[in-house]
Amino acid sequence: MPLKLLLITLLSALAAASPAQALERLIDVSNDRWVEVTGEGGVSAAPDFARVTLGVTTTGKTAGEAMAANAKAANALISLIKAEGVAAADIQTTDVSISPMFPQASRSETSAPTIEGYSVSNTVTVTVRDIPRLGGLIDKAVGAGANSIYGVGFGHNTPSALLDKARPLAVADARRKAEIYASAGGARIGRLMVLTEETARQPTIAFSRAYAAGPGPTPIEAGEDRLTVTVTARFELTQ
Repeated sequence: MPLKLLLITLLSALAAASPAQALERLIDVSNDRWVEVTGEGGVSAAPDFARVTLGVTTTGKTAGEAMAANAKAANALISLIKAEGVAAADIQTTDVSISPMFPQASRSETSAPTIEGYSVSNTVTVTVRDIPRLGGLIDKAVGAGANSIYGVGFGHNTPSALLDKARPLAVADARRKAEIYASAGGARIGRLMVLTEETARQPTIAFSRAYAAGPGPTPIEAGEDRLTVTVTARFELTQ
């Protein structure tokens, strides 16, 4: 291909790309010796708060009866949570449901089942800033009428600040790997050409479900979370 046509094609491709893409493509064209690696950095930190979902389920012969009983139980539960020092902003209704209940049908029964009552559930998710108090709160909530508990999850007030500590570690890890590969190939690494960060993966929280609490206080262990950052780095190779 003639040199003039090659330059026109290159400039047209760069003009159609974003500034960041154009820079990366230009670097790729002008540097054909590079090594690309991934690096990971992580920090461990104790969580700042805990979340738990508490619920009450009631039944009644009619939908209105079941709803009234549930409202009374749910209000008692929320009042208890607030009395334990949890701010209103940290209490959020997550589900309200009503469903009919049917008798267990026999195999010989062919007619449509009739409704024998209704079940109503109301759940609230509670954020507890003072984690050591969570076990006692769960015990008191059960005493106030909560009959469903969805497992505990933990979080951090400033996860971005923790990830900022992990980012330099991820870049250093990438550089270390690049140096190993370059040395094995008889070269040395030069300047950093491209650096991208993958989407941060927060710790996975498994939620279990229980319907009664054992002898109190319920033990709660917050432990530590591991927050990690993964980057992809491209380094120039030199002799």
